[in-house]
Amino acid sequence: MEDFTLTNLELRESTETGEEAAGLSHASMKGMLLLTVLELAPRGEPRGAVTVVHDAGDTGDRYRDLAAVLADRGWAIALPDLRGHGRTEGERGHSAGLIEIGRDLDEIQNHLAYRMPDEPKVLVGQGLGALHALSYAISKPGTLAGLVLVAPLHEPRFEPPEAPSGMLGRLMGKKLTSTSPGSIPWTGDQLVLGAAATAWDSDPLTHNIITARAQEQAQRAASEFLPRLSEVGAPVLILHGADDPLSDAECSRALAGEGVHVQVLDGLLHHPLQGDGSDATHQALADWLDQNVPTKD
Repeated sequence: MEDFTLTNLELRESTETGEEAAGLSHASMKGMLLLTVLELAPRGEPRGAVTVVHDAGDTGDRYRDLAAVLADRGWAIALPDLRGHGRTEGERGHSAGLIEIGRDLDEIQNHLAYRMPDEPKVLVGQGLGALHALSYAISKPGTLAGLVLVAPLHEPRFEPPEAPSGMLGRLMGKKLTSTSPGSIPWTGDQLVLGAAATAWDSDPLTHNIITARAQEQAQRAASEFLPRLSEVGAPVLILHGADDPLSDAECSRALAGEGVHVQVLDGLLHHPLQGDGSDATHQALADWLDQNVPTKD
């Protein structure tokens, strides 16, 4: 059993558009909330830090096997649960948007930099998390030494919230808001192979909720930041399951270019970092880091 530690970062709550709100933060302190990060340290001095940004409805817990592989290669690993996900506080499935996510990723990077001020930092993003990692990399030039996008959502597709209907809804003045819940319309057998599919469906830390604001910001991230991939300013790896039913692997192939390596993984689905066949994905990612992210002098 790997020696993971659980860290809680105190974050400020957000305005409706994701800027920092006034006040303090966690459930007992109005204006604050706790963001949970699973951390794994390598044996010896870390060569750098890798933060994994999970998918919609996902949790950092599911990336423990990847973390173990990377820790064996000398990396310190951070597996956060974004707001409204996993163990982290916040309304289930809600994000105030890219500004908020960028603030939270900044806090995680600052937390890592306190112990590793000069070592390289890398983001690995899965699905919707790949879009969040990309938007952060472009918005914070010079922050990252490498970026890994796993099955980025080229065309995010979620079920929108249902509009209130009927006389009772009208009488009560109900209407859709930014926090109205829609749904994530995928199941474990679309994500992974083997027993991990059932594990996704039964995991109490995963869910199928995504609010109206989070959906709108997902669309914005795909349309605004994927075309700007060349602006990252650090080596980029894109990994994509060839049989992914939720995001087109050919769209990822089309992003290949100078500084951007694309590897399509035969037989794998939307979450190639978990389930049957994931060992090869872990090795491909770890090997790419060895070859493309220099260690501190």
